[in-house]
Amino acid sequence: MVELPFGKKPIITKWIYKVKNDSNGKPSKYKARLMAKGFEEREGLDFQKTFALIIKWSTIIFVVVFTTHFGWRISQMDVKTMFLNGDLKKKVYLMQPEGFVQTRKEHLVSKLNKTFYGFR
Repeated sequence: MVELPFGKKPIITKWIYKVKNDSNGKPSKYKARLMAKGFEEREGLDFQKTFALIIKWSTIIFVVVFTTHFGWRISQMDVKTMFLNGDLKKKVYLMQPEGFVQTRKEHLVSKLNKTFYGFR
């Protein structure tokens, strides 16, 4: 937790809770995720460009057929984690999420070192 530098605007965050049920409908997992309220960011001011990396099914099929034809091996990697835990190029600050504000430290913000879900 740090003091917010003059002229910086902190990003507002929110906790999202999800209950995963098993095949009988009974809760099997409880999940929580801290997300940025990205809808409050403005293009050109808070971020420049965003894009979602996607691939067409025809490309995947082509790669599988091509590698099979030449007897090559295919390896899989977790690309989501790579993007999710990417390094930041500038200093970013987060407000303390509602319900988790530290007593007598309400004025402090968190300095973000890595990217996280929902962050542009």
